[in-house]
Amino acid sequence: MPAHLRVSVADRPGSLAALAAALSRAGANVLSVTVLERDQGRAVDDLLLEWPYGRSWHALTRAVEDCPGLRLHGIRHVATTAATSDVDLIRQVVDQPVRALETAVDGLPHVLLADWAAAFDRRTPRLPIFATHGSPTPLPETTASFDRPRALTVGPEALIVAAVPDTSVRVLVGRYEGPGFTSTEVERCAALLDVTAALQQLATASSPAC
Repeated sequence: MPAHLRVSVADRPGSLAALAAALSRAGANVLSVTVLERDQGRAVDDLLLEWPYGRSWHALTRAVEDCPGLRLHGIRHVATTAATSDVDLIRQVVDQPVRALETAVDGLPHVLLADWAAAFDRRTPRLPIFATHGSPTPLPETTASFDRPRALTVGPEALIVAAVPDTSVRVLVGRYEGPGFTSTEVERCAALLDVTAALQQLATASSPAC
């Protein structure tokens, strides 16, 4: 079963290669690497690994600890072996503009390596309008007045909450447990919802009146 490993590394040549070699020695196969963000000489990276479900994380955490300058942000099993790109999700939305928001909600967990996503009306924030498989019911309690996208935690869950522009609809994206969402992931989620809302508005405007 694939595992999602998030680390921050010194942003210099050889850092990722050293980590990949250490993970290989620990018995993990690196499937993909995504650089999430860079800041002040460090990079936050997501790695997808082949790692058997139920096997101890000890060998992986030790591999990270053995690489100087690396910091482990979190590790967990995920259901997918590859993240969907932002462009792929937008293409899916374009193909089904009338149900653009539902398509976006379905795709956001794959884009952001999350476990679930749900849309809700801010007036009834714990009742989903629609949600992906695995979404908690009721939804985690958040502040309904959130108008700016942001990352937060509710209990063990890491969340993004973001508004669908010009509507009372909000979208939650969640991980059952860390690592928490970065500012880059929050911005990507908000940008995808902006595009989704614009496409849905165009589809509605071009639909023939009854």
